[in-house]
Amino acid sequence: MVNALFENGRNNFLTGNINWTTDTIAAALLNFGTADTAVKAVTGATNASPIVLTVTAHGWAVGDIVYVDNVGGNNAANGRWKISAQATNTITLVQPDDMPGAGANSSGSGSYTSGGYAVNMGPSVAQFWNDLDGTLIGSKVSLSGESAAQGIANASSPVAFTSVPGSSTIQAVALFKDTGTPSTSRMVMLNTGKFIVNAAATASSSATSITVDPLKYAIPNGTVLYFSNGQSATLTGAASAGDRTLTVSALGGSVTQNSVALAPITGSGLPVTTASGASTVNYSFDTGVNKVFKL
Repeated sequence: MVNALFENGRNNFLTGNINWTTDTIAAALLNFGTADTAVKAVTGATNASPIVLTVTAHGWAVGDIVYVDNVGGNNAANGRWKISAQATNTITLVQPDDMPGAGANSSGSGSYTSGGYAVNMGPSVAQFWNDLDGTLIGSKVSLSGESAAQGIANASSPVAFTSVPGSSTIQAVALFKDTGTPSTSRMVMLNTGKFIVNAAATASSSATSITVDPLKYAIPNGTVLYFSNGQSATLTGAASAGDRTLTVSALGGSVTQNSVALAPITGSGLPVTTASGASTVNYSFDTGVNKVFKL
């Protein structure tokens, strides 16, 4: 899913460099319209297999995990990917190793039109907050009431972000271990209000349902899902967390097994644009079984 741990954050839990219940964990609102070491603008996306993004002077490495969103035209480029090849100004997208279709090529769904950003989840960058702090909106806020049980991290909710500038676009909430120094504050997780859906079996052209892995979150009716094999599907009914079947309009082409799509989470509150004038933004974590996140 895209509400996911940074690659270095995942490892830092295993090595003891982050302790959820005793460390100071901060939350921050982010706008990816501003570039930083781990955040870059996308200015092109090939309608091919695999998709190659134009990301000027990115400085990233093969094997990095990237979250891509807001790419127009070639909507299949949006999602969570691994970089399989890179040049100074380009990155090539394949499915990450922790997905059922590990290593499978992405496939374009149309000609690129405009927009898009890529967020590097590590491991070559995004070890520390100073790789993303240039995208901060307002001020960071320390969490309270952190607890852990059976690998599930929880905290008091909602989190109140005060004095957020008016007319601010917020695309994500990031969590990090706050040492007070950005260059030593280790990244924990990124919450974008979206998650990855995996097709558990091939759905043939003209099919009106798609079998998927159990959904971690609900998806609104009318959502258009752009799968990684280049096909799209429009939901004709809302899907609930735990569902294994999506009801869709007749498919224009087959959605192959282990194709993945980026889906919005019902009621996530992200992305959001604040009202004019400074305001308070209240952000609530998931109240379901996954809470803030699950290791």
